[in-house]
Amino acid sequence: MKHLARVTAALCLIALAMSSSPADAKSGKSLRVGNSWEFQFEGNPGTGYTWKLDNAASQGLSLIKLQSLGYVSDRKKHARIGAPAPFAFRVTCIKPGNANLRFAYIGPTGKRSPNRHEVWVRCD
Repeated sequence: MKHLARVTAALCLIALAMSSSPADAKSGKSLRVGNSWEFQFEGNPGTGYTWKLDNAASQGLSLIKLQSLGYVSDRKKHARIGAPAPFAFRVTCIKPGNANLRFAYIGPTGKRSPNRHEVWVRCD
């Protein structure tokens, strides 16, 4: 029984390590220096909240150029007032290395939502 508990604990640790590794394509990407990648987070422009980079919590900012593209309109869906919309960013690698970017969803008064996103970029 003790052996089964050890094996179960080991498998849980392996699963945890794998779930937080940079191999998760949803949270990051490897790029060559000079190449760009656009990614989006869901938001709602009608609330006044916007996604912003948390500079203090991010690492490797000197390796990349980050552009905020703002809320993206989906003309096919004919976006309605108050409807959710994606907020886009473009990251471009300028030097080799790893960057970890943390984003916060911040309101017009500076109030922070509990919503957060983390993105990693490996520049080769």
